[in-house]
Amino acid sequence: MVQVKKKQVRQAILDSAYDLFSERGYNSTTLQEIAERAGVGVSSLYSYFPSKIHLLYAVVEPWTKEAFDRLEERVKKQKTPRDKLSTILLGVWRDVPMENLGLANSHMEALASADPKQQKPAPLLKWVEERLMMMLASALPESKIDYEVLPNLFMMAYDGFVINRRLNDLRDIERVSNAMCDILLGPAKP
Repeated sequence: MVQVKKKQVRQAILDSAYDLFSERGYNSTTLQEIAERAGVGVSSLYSYFPSKIHLLYAVVEPWTKEAFDRLEERVKKQKTPRDKLSTILLGVWRDVPMENLGLANSHMEALASADPKQQKPAPLLKWVEERLMMMLASALPESKIDYEVLPNLFMMAYDGFVINRRLNDLRDIERVSNAMCDILLGPAKP
């Protein structure tokens, strides 16, 4: 019976954190607010998560993995390398963050304000880059281009697009995606 209660409390904390990080952002959300919304004391948060950034990662990691599962399914449905690559780029740069822009922004805020002496709570970026590499392998022809660095480049662009969207500096992501497709696959045929 005790384990069930612990799972319920942990889930209430996660649900509260998800909602608040999505609505208010990482820096504007306090652990006190998360605890109050979850119906627990702040000390209870620390028995489940050692820090605010660990709590954020407990929310962001499953959200990100689910979003990339959906993206991979969309990529698999595409027929041509260009359509696959375009789906990947638009998915990473536009669609995934737009599923929950508040949570994507919270992740950027947390990383920008994190103690540089501390490691990330989870190897999420490594997981994402490996997943992207598998998707890219289905879209890109073999070439002299080092495709293993592309996932890192694409995720750095993701960070920039998320941050700029937050500041209402909206870029034409479709145009950027088309340009990247042209660079990697050659110009589109009319």
